[in-house]
Amino acid sequence: MASRDPLQLVPEMLPLFSDFRNGMLEAGVDFIVTCTYRTQDEQDALFGQGRTKPGPIVTWTRKSRHTERKAFDIAIVKDGKIAWNPEEYLKAGEIGIKAGLQWGGNFARNKDYPHFELK
Repeated sequence: MASRDPLQLVPEMLPLFSDFRNGMLEAGVDFIVTCTYRTQDEQDALFGQGRTKPGPIVTWTRKSRHTERKAFDIAIVKDGKIAWNPEEYLKAGEIGIKAGLQWGGNFARNKDYPHFELK
């Protein structure tokens, strides 16, 4: 099972994650970490979803920064519920960029608003 523990990230990511978390706290944006590290087998299984296995497509790549421990995903929490509307992630994106992270909402194709990774 994929990890949600920020301590599973590579050492270079830890201060960036800390700055991100602090920025989110200061901005009053509640969130949870949904994924940090996942194995290649887990990534392959996610890639198969919606292709060779039932379910919606949730990833566009077999090569993920999560398998390198260089990425984390979040979910914004509003009124005690997970918010998946991309607009809810814009402030988190600003905070992540300010912290020195690459934000999935800026990907040219296949935008991934909950995703943050090492540049």
